[in-house]
Amino acid sequence: MPHFDARWQRSETLLAIFDQISDAVFFYDKTLHLVQVNKSGEQLFAMPAKGMIGKACWELFAFAAGEPHQGGVAEDAPPEAGQAWCLPTGIVRLRMDFGRERRVIIRTMELLDQDGALEAVVAIVTDITDRAAGAGPHPSEPHPRVEPVSSAERAPAHKYHPVVMRNRRVAAVCGAVLLMFVLVLIANKAAAPGRQLTPEQRRQAAADIEKREAVAKFNAMTPAQHMERARLALRAGATTDVIMDGLRHLKVIPPSAPEAARARALQKDLVKAGNLAGAQTLIDAGANSDVRDGMEKLQRANGILDAVTRQYPDDKGARQLSRAAQTAAEQLAVRYPQDFAAAEITLVDFKWEKGGFGTVMMANFTVRNNSPVDVADLKIRCEHYAESGVVLEENAATAFGIVKAQATTRIPNVNMGFLNAQAANTRNAKTNCEITSLKLASDSQAFGSSR
Repeated sequence: MPHFDARWQRSETLLAIFDQISDAVFFYDKTLHLVQVNKSGEQLFAMPAKGMIGKACWELFAFAAGEPHQGGVAEDAPPEAGQAWCLPTGIVRLRMDFGRERRVIIRTMELLDQDGALEAVVAIVTDITDRAAGAGPHPSEPHPRVEPVSSAERAPAHKYHPVVMRNRRVAAVCGAVLLMFVLVLIANKAAAPGRQLTPEQRRQAAADIEKREAVAKFNAMTPAQHMERARLALRAGATTDVIMDGLRHLKVIPPSAPEAARARALQKDLVKAGNLAGAQTLIDAGANSDVRDGMEKLQRANGILDAVTRQYPDDKGARQLSRAAQTAAEQLAVRYPQDFAAAEITLVDFKWEKGGFGTVMMANFTVRNNSPVDVADLKIRCEHYAESGVVLEENAATAFGIVKAQATTRIPNVNMGFLNAQAANTRNAKTNCEITSLKLASDSQAFGSSR
């Protein structure tokens, strides 16, 4: 049938299957209050679901510490931990109202979350009254209660003991259907039968089911299988998420397992691969950003690569990524020369004097290059101000010289051009200079020379 998987997982389909089960099925939350019951459960207690939902299990089964309920346990409070519980397992007699008595088999199943904490309890009640030899009605008592048939049949009061179904195939099918239904209920917090789920709730329920199935599969894996999954994370092009998943598989391998030594070695390789993948991601993002954001990402990538290189001096991957970071920085410098200069190149100091009989501005510049790229041919503009703050003159020229990456360089004797008569003859209050653009060292007229 087309789309069968999608159709049978729909909430209305599960509800229909749930109500067709001949056994009475009770779903309790972790506080042991009823959240759902099927039609067979309503028939067993001769009570509509809305009259049972929300009740604590001891209100329905009236069982405490293996003894008949005589009012010693409050109906609106759970039994004391370790002393009483309300879901017996095994063959018991249910004494109902109006003098009815049913002989039933009760099976209980705990549903745990991914951390192993109790999330829900399922009780499956099979009515065997008609099959029990010699079973007959017994006098009624004032309150509904459960009595164990004998001490041998009485379930211990401190834990659940599920009864094993003889037909394993039937047990597997029933268990899958019931578990699917419970997960849908829990994911969507459905408290009333027949509630229609929104598309978003259905997607969330499907996602929760998929997550729980993945957790169950993960927990069922052997150390050898965890190792195999971790090795897959070392394949070329693996993303950071894939590598982190590989590390997650290694962390659960016990130190006593035969694979423990190989797991430790593989963990080191995965950590290195994760660092390289993270650096690659930063480089790719930095190459497509603006100058300031791009250089910040490239600097972070270089920090990661420096740490890898210190631990693995001959690692080819780290060297390749270092070259990629260098190329990305050069591309930013070419595309945004003025922004790059403003962000990464600092004019630390400058001094100037009048040359050419007082008509020319001669300057000495000290430049700091904070980038990983060698730069050169810095265009510099200077403005001369009078004491009143008025700009008297502007001078601009190119300081030919190479400034190495992460280095400070002095470029002397730069001819900044003629000073006009007013600027040359008037006392200047202040002169400001700034770098406006630059070139890569490889494209510079000063390439091959050093100063």
